[in-house]
Amino acid sequence: MSFMDDLKSGKFSVYAQWVAMLSALLLIILGIVEFLRVPIFSILGFVFTVLIIFMEISFLTKCCPTSPTFDNFIKKLSGSHIRAGVYLVFAIVMWLSLIQHFNVLFIPALTLTFTAIFYATGYFKGQERTSTSMMPGAGRFVSMV
Repeated sequence: MSFMDDLKSGKFSVYAQWVAMLSALLLIILGIVEFLRVPIFSILGFVFTVLIIFMEISFLTKCCPTSPTFDNFIKKLSGSHIRAGVYLVFAIVMWLSLIQHFNVLFIPALTLTFTAIFYATGYFKGQERTSTSMMPGAGRFVSMV
């Protein structure tokens, strides 16, 4: 399967996974850009990025040396409704960075909001959470869990 096949699939969890990975990339890049203006939110963005990467690329919990507590925590975040809530919290935190002054962290806040919407839509439509075929090993790991 290709990226275009993923877009045509109609599976909202796949859309959410792609937007989440875009969010992680934006959180890193724009967190560095805004580090001196809003350091707290930039650091929170870096923490969110690590969590996003481990949530969306599940096989990393097997490859990377992590504690069993962290692995169990990530496994608890496997449902679409739970992920929608987690991403909504991440988005709210990033939206709060705009209270101090307007900054470019509104872009990852927007993508995190869309990720939460996609996961929630998939949950309410009764779609089973699936992973994109573009992430190596992710689909096999999701089927094991």
